[in-house]
This record gives sequence, C-alpha cells and structure tokens, in this order.
Amino acid sequence: MKILLDHNLDRRLKNHLIEHDVSTTQEQGWADVLNGELLTLLESEGFDVMLTADANIKSQQNMTNRQVSILVLRAFNNRLATHIEMLEDIEKALAEIQIGEIIEVLHKDLKAKLEKDNS
Repeated sequence: MKILLDHNLDRRLKNHLIEHDVSTTQEQGWADVLNGELLTLLESEGFDVMLTADANIKSQQNMTNRQVSILVLRAFNNRLATHIEMLEDIEKALAEIQIGEIIEVLHKDLKAKLEKDNS
C-alpha cells in the first residue's frame, strides 16, 4: 500500500510502517499544499492512503469520487511514541479501509476518556 504521512505527523513514523511504501509530505515537496489540492496530488501519484492527525479533515473534505482514503490518528499528542503505541490499530485500519473512506484511529487513552465522558 502506498501511504503519505501528512506534515502534522512525525516523519519517523514511516520507519514503523515497514509493510508499506511510505513517503512524507516533506519528501514529496508538498509540505505547504492544502488538503483539497493534496488529495488531488495523492491520486495523481498513485497513493492509496494519507495518514494525518487533522481531526477536522472529516468535515473539510468531500471524499465522493476520490480515489484515495484518509486515516486520521487521534491522540492527546502527536509524539512518535504515542503513535507507535497505536501501530496495531493503524495496521488493522489500513487493512480494512476502502477507497474514498475516512477512518479515525483513536489512541487507547483518548478512547477511554471519550467512553467515560459518554457514560
């Protein structure tokens, strides 16, 4: 699977996604590209999924007729160590995600807080 790491994620995360072909927005020269244009670039370059920490992207982007998917990593911070703790859930979501979908992967601590707040 060809994956792009958005600029808001630690680029070293790519070293932990060894089963995939991973690039960063910095490596692609797209660090300053806005999301709508970025999705078009992803499609034109054959990417399958973008990983991002932008929780608002769900409400900002219309994924109808898009040929890429978005995986949103949600946690209390964007530290590499935090995202490494999420790797099993990230890999599971990558295996299940469909073209045009936006899926959120929540860190266990955030998930527990949200469940507590809703009870």
